[in-house]
Amino acid sequence: MVLLASGCLTGARSMAQELAFQRWRRCSTFSTISIQRIELDGRVVVTADGDSQRDPFLQCMDAQVREQRRSIPDLVVPEPVVVPLPR
Repeated sequence: MVLLASGCLTGARSMAQELAFQRWRRCSTFSTISIQRIELDGRVVVTADGDSQRDPFLQCMDAQVREQRRSIPDLVVPEPVVVPLPR
């Protein structure tokens, strides 16, 4: 338990988080999409200001998963979550 807590405090990312961050970095060009967090299992959670860029963002993330699977064939990636901002 102490090791788990200290790992969180140091800011070290898990492998799943590092790969998720790489996907996010390549798909972070959409002006209405902002990162909220990357969960321990590698799930990317973003907020969206409107729906216009939601599908292109998800397509980009899917393309990045396919790219990562070229070097890590058994990679399991949870679907990204897009949280709409309240209007």
